[in-house]
Amino acid sequence: MFRKNLFMATLIAAMALMTACNGQKASKEETEATIMVDTGEAEDEIESEEPVEPDEISKEDANSLLEEKLDGLGCSAIFDTETMVDEDYYYTYTVLDSEENEMEQMLAVNAVSGEVYVYDLEKDEISDFKNFELYNPERDAEVSWEGSFKLDEMTVSLEPGDGNSFEFNFTDEDGKRVFAGVAAVSGNSASYEDDDVSLEFSFETDGSLKIANNGNINAYAGVYAPAK
Repeated sequence: MFRKNLFMATLIAAMALMTACNGQKASKEETEATIMVDTGEAEDEIESEEPVEPDEISKEDANSLLEEKLDGLGCSAIFDTETMVDEDYYYTYTVLDSEENEMEQMLAVNAVSGEVYVYDLEKDEISDFKNFELYNPERDAEVSWEGSFKLDEMTVSLEPGDGNSFEFNFTDEDGKRVFAGVAAVSGNSASYEDDDVSLEFSFETDGSLKIANNGNINAYAGVYAPAK
């Protein structure tokens, strides 16, 4: 009987020891799993803090920006290649004069900002567009599409919009509105067109506003002096 009780006591002690060991093993595995999860979350946070690269404009967009920049300068550009200068990417172009002869200077469009520069291929250098030999400071000057202008009994008033457009309003001698619309700005000129009217706005050197009308109705055309 004594041996039987001793055997049972030994068996119970062994089972208790195994339970304790299993509990310690499970606790250790849970701790390791917790550490692995925490480490993974930290790595995710580090990866999310990496700087985001700015979006580049497409070559087609660069072509359009350069074409607009060269409008009226008597030259054209042909895409050459993509290159990096001072850690910035550029689309570079060969320039042809009015007789289709290749010019010594090249031009470049920044692939992020869209700004146009002069590109020196031999020195691999970028410089301001003002260094371009056909640069016209008068054409590149900012135009303020604002104010009132008068021609005979007609007055036209301009109110600037979003930088790319302005509102115009024609009134007669009694102040009655005759015609109004929104013109789109392109460089130092602007235009408006509908089924009957095709207006071109530009400024003369003396500050007068010149309006040309190529539509079916030839009204509104003329040179308007600043209203007093």
